[in-house]
Amino acid sequence: MKMSIIEKSKDEIRIELDKTDMTLLHPLMEELLKNKKVDVAEYKIGHPDLDKPELHVKMVSGKPETAIKAATKALVDTYSDLRKEFEKEL
Repeated sequence: MKMSIIEKSKDEIRIELDKTDMTLLHPLMEELLKNKKVDVAEYKIGHPDLDKPELHVKMVSGKPETAIKAATKALVDTYSDLRKEFEKEL
């Protein structure tokens, strides 16, 4: 997956993501919103053939990059645990 930073400031970031959809973006947004330092976490999909999805994160305090890293790590941990439990049942 490719990503490009569209806009960045000390407390806000907009990232354009290639080859993704709401299957990834929605859980990421939900995880970001659990962080009390995150003011806004939203994504925009647009037209599936014409637009690349965008993630927008705005912070109350702290760096948006740090919040995104923490949220992605939390999701990886969650899905890893799910996978382990699934494999145990097989």
